Amino acid sequence: MNYNIIPQLKNVEIHSKLIKLNDFYIDDSISSISKVPKEFLLEGSFNELDGKYAIKFIKNKMNIKDAYKIEIKEKEINIYAEDLGGLIYASSTVSQLDILNNGTLKECIIEDSADMSFRAMSDDISRGQVPTYENFQQVIKNLARYKYNVYMPYIEDVFKFKCCPDWGKFSDGLSGEEWKSLSEYAKQYNIQIRPIINLLGHFDKNTSLKELQKLTIQKEDGSHTDVIDPFNPKVKPLLSKIFDEVVEAFGAGVIHVGGDEPSELTEVYGKEKGGKAFIDHYTWIHNELEKRDCDMMMYADFFAPPWGDYSVGLEKALELPKGINFVFWDYNPKDYYPYVEKLREIGLTVTVSPGSWTWNRFASNIKASWGNTKGLLKTANGQCDHMIMSSWGDGGDCPRELMWPGVIIGAHFAWNNNSSYEFEDFYYAYHKLFFGLDEEDAKNLLNVYHYDNVMNLDDNFIFKLEIFKTPLEISDFEFKKNAHLLIDEMNKALSNIEKMKIKRNINIFDALYLSAMKIKFTAEKLTYLPWEKLTSREDAMTYINKVLYLASEIEKLRLYHEKVWFASNRKADWGYVDTLYHDLRDEFYSLARRFKNFKKFYA
Repeated sequence: MNYNIIPQLKNVEIHSKLIKLNDFYIDDSISSISKVPKEFLLEGSFNELDGKYAIKFIKNKMNIKDAYKIEIKEKEINIYAEDLGGLIYASSTVSQLDILNNGTLKECIIEDSADMSFRAMSDDISRGQVPTYENFQQVIKNLARYKYNVYMPYIEDVFKFKCCPDWGKFSDGLSGEEWKSLSEYAKQYNIQIRPIINLLGHFDKNTSLKELQKLTIQKEDGSHTDVIDPFNPKVKPLLSKIFDEVVEAFGAGVIHVGGDEPSELTEVYGKEKGGKAFIDHYTWIHNELEKRDCDMMMYADFFAPPWGDYSVGLEKALELPKGINFVFWDYNPKDYYPYVEKLREIGLTVTVSPGSWTWNRFASNIKASWGNTKGLLKTANGQCDHMIMSSWGDGGDCPRELMWPGVIIGAHFAWNNNSSYEFEDFYYAYHKLFFGLDEEDAKNLLNVYHYDNVMNLDDNFIFKLEIFKTPLEISDFEFKKNAHLLIDEMNKALSNIEKMKIKRNINIFDALYLSAMKIKFTAEKLTYLPWEKLTSREDAMTYINKVLYLASEIEKLRLYHEKVWFASNRKADWGYVDTLYHDLRDEFYSLARRFKNFKKFYA
């Protein structure tokens, strides 16, 4: 029996006798508590149409939170758990075993529990896509199915605050009532929704709004930054009102208040004054949250930076009030992350946060996400009880749907910090469980995820940057001579994808098809356009058909991207992405006209 589910099980005792799940039905002891276990159990081959034997829930005191036990016998399946969470996790386990084994299992005893009690995913809905209500529901179901218990939307500008109508007014955000409704929906899946709202740096999109620019740090030349100015007397009264609305929507509990990468705070005010301003600002925020029965969580990089020169040193964190949970993030794949121990050594509570590796890419670099998460969670084992899997947007054109391989990697290691799975074990299980694909299909997708390897690129991000660069200038991309290698690879991938039978999460798989289309197009753009400035009209005319081909391809890409976008998301920033496509198409037509009619072909 294949029992390599996600997350990896802790203890499995397998016996020899075979059982068929369709000989069983779901007992009232399960369905009377919640609809969710039945929903999960019915996702595989199990249909309970002719079941004679019961799948029962037996409430049982467990020694560890979220623990459960399953006894699968010839004529009974018993699930032991203390609460709804354990019952949901056990039901997911049985369902995954069903999918991996086509409904035929062996008698066995499974005992399982989580290494971390707070297993969260942060979802960047502020820089690109804002999900539809139905997609939010899909996200919550998938998180519960893989044993997460916290969903953390990054709501920089997508909360419609009554106290500040300008806040995110062009961002297609959700009202407090909508967030409250979604939080209630999530509870039935044993998921808490706890917001991340950055209250210092990363004020990026709001600083494009005239009224909110006044709240930011101003440089000597009069230009504004993307950092809220803690010295501005209008900031605290506004934030106090914002806290009231956030707590009304999400309830009391953990509030993540950001604090990451405020580089312009120390750049403008210096490290001494900027460091003190940071401490004073977040001390005030902590106290305001405490008044509202909320616990404060914040990023740790102002004290433990993975990059840059904006931090003020570890010891400075001790000047903040006790009880704050510091989120340490570092997305580089490593075996060991010394800052985790250093933060713990000075007495701080630490949450670790690896990354999904989708930002500024055409697809998730699954191997990088795997290495990052494995190393960080192994370092955290026994020292930290909280994990947040980070999934970041890149300004709009990177679909959120691409985050899921990394998100499921996070689920895997947060539940089992020292999993014995190799990357390949996870990779094939993920594609089987999440999409219903066999190993051969999964193999045919490897080069879509790791397209950089085909071109022998060390930098994970530079190729993606080429897609929307103007064709009216000669590309300076150093590796363009290798781009042709990706054309054949993506043609094969697209052909294979079109034959795949997707059983679950079709909209997410469609985004991966879009990835292959984008990779192929970018490779064609680099390959087909001139590599040097043309000096004769005869030479220029030989490129016209290729340029017109690229113009037609970018329009096909735009239309498919639009389909993928609106299958799961509100309009939000589609206008921005749509403009990128239209502008590029227009530039191709302009280049074709120049090649036909001009004596000098480039501006």
